[in-house]
Amino acid sequence: MLRRGLYLVPAALVAVVLLIAFYHLLAPSCPPQGRPTRTTGSAPVSLAATPPTAEELRASLKDANLVLVVIDDARADHVGCYGYPRETTPNIDRIAQESVVFEQHFSQFPHTRPSTTSLFTGQYPDTHGVRSMFEPVPNGFTLVGALQAAGFETAFISGSAIASPAMGLGEDFEYVSARTLGPRKGVRKTPARRDPEQVLGELSRWLKDKEKKRFFAYIHFLPPHQPYEAPAEMQRLFAHAKPPYLWKGRFVYPEIEPVYKSKPKGRARDEANLYDANLRYADWGVGEVEKLLAKNHLLDSTLLIITSDHGEAFGEHGYLGHREGLYDEHVHIPLLVRFPGGEAPVGRVRALSETVDILPTVLDLFALPFPTSVQGRSLVPLITGERRAVHDFVFARAEGSPETYLVRDHSWAMILFKGGKLRALYDLEHDPWQTRNVIGEQPQEARRLSEGFRRFAEMQSWPPLDFIDPDYRPRAKPRGKQPEMSEDLKKELKALGYLK
Repeated sequence: MLRRGLYLVPAALVAVVLLIAFYHLLAPSCPPQGRPTRTTGSAPVSLAATPPTAEELRASLKDANLVLVVIDDARADHVGCYGYPRETTPNIDRIAQESVVFEQHFSQFPHTRPSTTSLFTGQYPDTHGVRSMFEPVPNGFTLVGALQAAGFETAFISGSAIASPAMGLGEDFEYVSARTLGPRKGVRKTPARRDPEQVLGELSRWLKDKEKKRFFAYIHFLPPHQPYEAPAEMQRLFAHAKPPYLWKGRFVYPEIEPVYKSKPKGRARDEANLYDANLRYADWGVGEVEKLLAKNHLLDSTLLIITSDHGEAFGEHGYLGHREGLYDEHVHIPLLVRFPGGEAPVGRVRALSETVDILPTVLDLFALPFPTSVQGRSLVPLITGERRAVHDFVFARAEGSPETYLVRDHSWAMILFKGGKLRALYDLEHDPWQTRNVIGEQPQEARRLSEGFRRFAEMQSWPPLDFIDPDYRPRAKPRGKQPEMSEDLKKELKALGYLK
């Protein structure tokens, strides 16, 4: 009898172990302890010295150039100066020590075309009208048009097939190095390049004679976006390690879980490690941009802005990739502004900011006018200390079935689903990873954010009121000419995960 019992004990232990393992495969893992990103506390602005006046800022930039670097797919909580414990961004972190860092900065759409259109126009997607891969980019007032009119030479150098004239972006720049739709008189065009080395080579050639010319250069690095093609030595940096913030959750409502779910090419752990390696690759590119500016004696006369178009998800809330989610991993992105000169402002801003704010901020700094069609707000009053905030809420839209909208402040985030029946509310003070929907417990906060969204929606050219009103029927948006795609371009978009 005793011998029989000895055989039963190991069998029971094996069963328990298998049950626990099976449970962990099915159940969502818990998010890490603490907050996903670093903040400076409750102060909306924390600068290292007395803030300059707006007049002093503009005077310091009277003859300055502008270099705007966009890192595709870079989520803020994987960037070192935002609190990530891995050394993914040593160059950006070093530049951050010489910059104004906006801690609570958000994209308008987790997709390159709508997001970059918001950057260039200063408008939300429901006003400029680009809300998918194929809707045409509108004509109208743009950042590049305003700077060209002020005498800036302009260059658009991109490693992404999405951020390219082939998809309607960058056509109005004087010099273009990106995927194009064919020859255009007076403009040098080159094939699309994916790797940062090719982007940097084009930038190096273009900068050679710019020491005495005022210019605006838009630089778009594809990494850390898929396909993950960082050099082997960078991939080895994080290989086989446990990513600091990796955790797996579920969709907030079972009925919104897509029938066709995106699948990672490998394990989520390996995908996150490859992502971090490719973010390190983009960071290397940023460091090389800084070196090129210094080599050409331009760094001390250039306003350098570093940001992203959107983030990337690894299953934290059920979503993989981007385009279809509006949690922080999708839309919370970095924004660094490095001013030239020894007395430049340095510090951190906790006030809310958005991609649409970049255009009015740049034009305000350069003392250039912009029309009322621009919906973003200048961030200059935050840097000077004149205001504690320029937004009560930030807003973002995403694709999906159903589509979603985000309305968010410092304390609460609400996700609205198209059709007006489903909503998710998160208490960011007590639940910063957004794991528990408290929509039924906080009717007052839900009502406050809904009212804020309604005011916002009513100001758009195509009001998205169907996200809060089930009976609202939005007016149809006119169809314009969509980008024509060659078989070659379709292959590139499939490699990037945009086409099936």
